[in-house]
Amino acid sequence: MTPDISIIAKLLHVNGMHIEKVEIQGDYRSKDGAPWIYEKVVVHARPFERLRGICPFCRKYRPGYDTKGKEESTWRGPNLNGMPVEVKYQPKRIECPEHGVVTECIPWQDGTSRFLPDFNNEVAFLALTCPKTVVTEFMTINWRTVGNCIQAAHNRLEPDPTQRLHGLRRFCVDETSYEKGHSYITVIYDMDRNRVVWLRKGFGVEVFSEFCELLSEEDRQTIEVVAGDGAKWIDTCVKKYFPNAKRCIDFFHVISWVNDALDQTRRSLARKAQHEYERTKDRIDREILDKKRAEQAAREGYINAQRELHFLKAKRGRPSKRRLELEAQIEAYEEEFNGAEPLSGERGWRGKYTGEQLSMLDALEQNASQIKGVKYTLTMNYEDIQEQNQSRIDLIAASYPDLYRAYQLKERLRIILHLKDPYLAEEELRKWVNDARSSKLQYFVPLADKIERHIANILRSIECHANSAKSEATNTTIKALIKTARGFRNLDNMFALIMLRCSDIVIPLNNRYRPNAELQARKRELANQRKADRENVRREDHGFRYSPTRGT
Repeated sequence: MTPDISIIAKLLHVNGMHIEKVEIQGDYRSKDGAPWIYEKVVVHARPFERLRGICPFCRKYRPGYDTKGKEESTWRGPNLNGMPVEVKYQPKRIECPEHGVVTECIPWQDGTSRFLPDFNNEVAFLALTCPKTVVTEFMTINWRTVGNCIQAAHNRLEPDPTQRLHGLRRFCVDETSYEKGHSYITVIYDMDRNRVVWLRKGFGVEVFSEFCELLSEEDRQTIEVVAGDGAKWIDTCVKKYFPNAKRCIDFFHVISWVNDALDQTRRSLARKAQHEYERTKDRIDREILDKKRAEQAAREGYINAQRELHFLKAKRGRPSKRRLELEAQIEAYEEEFNGAEPLSGERGWRGKYTGEQLSMLDALEQNASQIKGVKYTLTMNYEDIQEQNQSRIDLIAASYPDLYRAYQLKERLRIILHLKDPYLAEEELRKWVNDARSSKLQYFVPLADKIERHIANILRSIECHANSAKSEATNTTIKALIKTARGFRNLDNMFALIMLRCSDIVIPLNNRYRPNAELQARKRELANQRKADRENVRREDHGFRYSPTRGT
């Protein structure tokens, strides 16, 4: 019996537990009408004598009070080849002069949950990549329990999340949706240590002020950079709480502004082209209808003229004036019918048009479809455009000068934001604002005014090299976690999973290698450097250089 107990103790990987007995229990169960045998490993244990009677709050030995309940309490341990493991013990209650009558501290209990630490670690590790339904089936627990295990693991691995706020110098603030119906959470991201430092439901001045109030006055003085979009509530809080910070607008949002203006220009031209096609088609349809009515009236007149000519009595000598009129009318009708333009001969609704009319309609329809089909080509970087997309850009330059001018303005602004010299960037950015205003493009004129209002914050981003690309990537990661889990009803569980994923916390797994936070940070930096090198090589292969004087 001793070897079995020692093996179980090694598998449970818990300190302070004395195992008294191990047994396997099983019973017959039925699910979906099919019977199956449910077996589990039951471990009867008790804490070491030196660990019994300890207050869970002050960690001091206190005298016993009574026995809690009549039955043994159960704690769930990690599975053994799919077989659940339960640790049973009847805890005692103690009398603490400071905290009153409480249950004694259980050394193998993970916080306040009824699970062992390794079990919560496995559930949290699986929840990072698997849906909740998969975790529940693999670990044989309820899907609500998954969120509780995640929160218990995070509380143990990071007892005080506010420690992330210490030493904060540069951070980015942004909001992201976590479910449908305009439900947002505010995310504070540390740009120096690449981790999420704070999360809260909602967005706006009140939510951001709550984060600012958590920082001490000394910490607020050390904040150097606050990056984000152009929201006014960010500016308000920065002016109020961070007097030494530089407010920056990251390049992602600036490029999104110009991409929106470019897409609105494209959609405006597409609507005009579609309306031109519809107007032309309606005009031709009306002409065809008028022509059919005229042909019907002409055919009736032709038949009436033939009938009248047939019953008109022939006379000797010169034909009557009425006969000459009817013969001329019949001859004109025959010439008109014989000289009518033939139809296209196609089936369906296209068969009612002539070849010339179909060519006109097809050209207008192709014009509208071409503008609709270049949506994603226009948002691509110039160095990333392949041969097929380059032909579309050439077509735009030849056929749609306004759209091509808007595309050139977008590329110029992107190049300016990559400049390293803030003085040169300011000069080029003001030139861009003037060119955008003088372009008289409907959606770029207000964009120029908007960029001019935020030009100081944009230049600070160039000066401080503040980029919230990692923050936007974190938002994508958060959405992926929510989508993978099929949503969360408890935001605290969702926040715990985000804190585990978007940080340097390493979830320990028993008997498996897990790299430490420093090694993971070095691997991440090396991967980012390799990616940047590949980007530079691709730009050089396309002959692309960042020069503010050229558009594309």
